[in-house]
Amino acid sequence: MNTIFIKRQKDALRRMGGILLSFPKLLSTGSFVKLVAAIIVFAQLCGALLFDTPTQPGGPELDMSKFTLTWSDEFNDGVFNKTDWSGHYCWGDNGTWPRDTSFWNRGQVSFREGNLIMSASYLENGPVGPEGPYGPAYYSYGMDTNPWTDGPTKPGFEQLYGYFEMRCILPKGPGLNPAFWLLSDGMFDTDPDGGLTDGGVTGAEIDVFETKYKKERLFNDSIYHTIHVDSYDAYHRSEMQGHFYAKKPYEEYNTYGFEWSPDEYIFYINGVESARTNFGGVCQVPLYLIISLGIGDNIGDNKELPAEFIVDYVRAYQYNDLI
Repeated sequence: MNTIFIKRQKDALRRMGGILLSFPKLLSTGSFVKLVAAIIVFAQLCGALLFDTPTQPGGPELDMSKFTLTWSDEFNDGVFNKTDWSGHYCWGDNGTWPRDTSFWNRGQVSFREGNLIMSASYLENGPVGPEGPYGPAYYSYGMDTNPWTDGPTKPGFEQLYGYFEMRCILPKGPGLNPAFWLLSDGMFDTDPDGGLTDGGVTGAEIDVFETKYKKERLFNDSIYHTIHVDSYDAYHRSEMQGHFYAKKPYEEYNTYGFEWSPDEYIFYINGVESARTNFGGVCQVPLYLIISLGIGDNIGDNKELPAEFIVDYVRAYQYNDLI
């Protein structure tokens, strides 16, 4: 059986045990609303246990008092901030680059009412490149804060440990893959002898949230968190933390957060813990931030285009005792 599924089964069993222990108290106090809510969550956990279906985040609430803001982009200026963002990781700065089943192009980024708008579109007349028009294709974008030069005033942003958060509305329709993630260049390295790498200690990819729109309502309002370690070659390992519901994520703003300490990773949805892990060994090097809107090979089924990934802000905080 899949070891990742086993982990999520154990998490579901742990939460189910806590809910069962709370039933006598709820019955004795006559709190009908809380009792019904507990039964609903218990039923969701049964589904997660048996079929790996989504559940509501049910952990402790986030304590922001232990953090200090270190970096943010509120997207209120209405311009692409080249001091913070580039296309260094995969997508170039101003050009058009092939990516999976589409092209990335800066023209797919705009700003409206204090939000960054990252669009996925089908364009009959694509951007013009060095060798002429790219022509009809699907276009989207991805951007990162990877510091791309050295020196005392190098642009970009990266940080070791802390808390990272995005507030956004997700783009709707099949074939779209919006994501907020953290990465280090160590994920592109392997040992010179071709042996195993050092797990996540020297580099990791942390998918704070990712989702692939599904028509099935059961999964439709959910996102998932994933840890990737040991490079992207044959030694690659990953662990998905499960599917978790957000509140109408395609129509309303939700916050997705990631807390990173020397000992573990903790994920949050709207300030409530959804998962925690130390899979692969906790990363011990700085990570930079990425916003991306991927387009999959089933994009032809999408009748919602153009679709918009609406980002209100991206913020980074550091533990007070590490500043």
